[in-house]
Amino acid sequence: MRTFEKVLTVIALSGICLAAPAPSDNEPARKSTKHHAAKPAKTDENEEKFRELKEMMTQQNAAMQAQLQQLQQQLQQTQQQLQRTQQQLTQTQQSAQQTDAKVATVETNTNQQVQKVQGDLSEVKVEVAKDTKEVGELQHPNTIAFRGIHIAPGGFLDLTGIYRTHATNSGPATTFNAIPLETATSGVGGLSEFSETARSSRIAIRADADAGATKLAGYFEMDFQGLTIANPNQTTSYGLRIRQAWGRARFANGFSVTGGQMWNLNTMNRRAGDADAPWIPNTIDANYLVGFNWGRQAELRLAGTMGKKFTAALGLTDPSALSATNNTNGTVAGLNGAGAGNLGNTVVNGNCTVAVGETAVICPLTDTYSTNLAPDIIAKLAFDDPKLGHYEIKGVARFFRDRNVSTHTNNTALGAGIGAGAIIPLIPRKVDFVAQGLYGKGISRYLDSGQFDFVVHTNSLATGSSTTETTTTACRNCLTDIRAFGLTAGLETHPNPRTEFDLYFGDENYGRTTYTVTEIATPFTVSTLGYGAANGANNRNLVEGAGVLWYDVYRGRYGILRYGAQYAYIERSTWSAHGERAPKGVDNIGFLGMRYVLP
Repeated sequence: MRTFEKVLTVIALSGICLAAPAPSDNEPARKSTKHHAAKPAKTDENEEKFRELKEMMTQQNAAMQAQLQQLQQQLQQTQQQLQRTQQQLTQTQQSAQQTDAKVATVETNTNQQVQKVQGDLSEVKVEVAKDTKEVGELQHPNTIAFRGIHIAPGGFLDLTGIYRTHATNSGPATTFNAIPLETATSGVGGLSEFSETARSSRIAIRADADAGATKLAGYFEMDFQGLTIANPNQTTSYGLRIRQAWGRARFANGFSVTGGQMWNLNTMNRRAGDADAPWIPNTIDANYLVGFNWGRQAELRLAGTMGKKFTAALGLTDPSALSATNNTNGTVAGLNGAGAGNLGNTVVNGNCTVAVGETAVICPLTDTYSTNLAPDIIAKLAFDDPKLGHYEIKGVARFFRDRNVSTHTNNTALGAGIGAGAIIPLIPRKVDFVAQGLYGKGISRYLDSGQFDFVVHTNSLATGSSTTETTTTACRNCLTDIRAFGLTAGLETHPNPRTEFDLYFGDENYGRTTYTVTEIATPFTVSTLGYGAANGANNRNLVEGAGVLWYDVYRGRYGILRYGAQYAYIERSTWSAHGERAPKGVDNIGFLGMRYVLP
């Protein structure tokens, strides 16, 4: 600022100096002398101006100083305000952080409270649903309580319509091994067949009880598919038969004991080895499917779990033998052929006599039971996984026996088979692939068409025979098992909860067992080569393809009302001999079904 004052002083002095006029070259010097007396007045004027200028500069300087101080004060105030603002910003940020922390804490606490409320609400909903269910069960009970036992009636009412291009007169259960051959010249095979029946209707009752660590269960089931003891003329009064009647005790260690009539262990299970979880084809045909290996007899079953996925089971099953012989002189007792019904196996009768004038022993063929040596033994190992499905392997051992009444000696034979099965969820709850099969000797009893298990080599030829036996003397009257194989595979689909559509394929094969040859001259007939009756009735192969559709019109508290349709193509082939063409039989079968399933 001082420099500025000096600059202004110099400028002012310079102005004063310039204000004094310079002497002219033409003006004499004396003129200066003449006016010398007036110079002090001019100087005073300049000094006055200089003084005024200085005062003015002093005032301006003071004003500028005041403005500068004011600016400095304003700057200080601004800096102070800025500091306060920064402090406030810092405080605000700290407050914001604290607020965020508080908000996070509040959110966490709120979420916890919401979760707790939701949990409480879920528990309330569960309790309400439980209470509602309990009220509903009290109003509409699913079971009948009796001394701590829960009893549940079950079963269904069924109407089945059947059409066959070649009649078998077997009702709703197709007799696969009796499909008429193309060479048949008599019987009903040349006719088609239509019938309606309610014989597939079932009556069932289930009982469950909780005895602490032991779970008890029992099941009883009947239908009207037994022996035909009525005619369909004016009233079709078919009688009841036992399908299942068993009880089970399951212990806390995973071990269970089941006894009674049930689907035996040769039948594939849907899970583990439980008697109440068999896999059965969803056919309308009451004889199910060619190649389906199963049995439903009395059995004592022991089962135990190994870990969470494996189950081992052992069954001691009531035995019966399906046998054949070409015995014409009655020398073999107890083995003459298959009778009728599930128990129609072999024939044995102790009232054997000798005809007058004859040496042959005659045994009246009236008894339809076989005389057995020991139970069939069936073992199974099963694997179950919620995602992978159900898998199992099984084996069966059988013991055959026959008595020769001429020599008073017994003959025995051993039958055995091995099988496997699987239910694989290709699309969970939508599509399952199913397959099961059994192979062995003497196992025909467990295949669906019910062929012979073994043959008996006799020591005489059938009437009309033109050749001799192919067996040696040492094997006469001995038992020979028949090799057999059965397979079923298919897809079971559930496009929606009300619809089921299934496709199945079944196949059965039987080996040739030669012991007597009987030639028949009729064209296109087959010589008996193997077992059974003459005229080429010895089955070599049975094949079936089937499609089944079920639709539930109603599904709810009051049960299920469903309609169904099935088409089946069955082809039966027999053995041939001496180059002759083996006849075969083909049947196309259609079923329509309506069922009301009890809840």
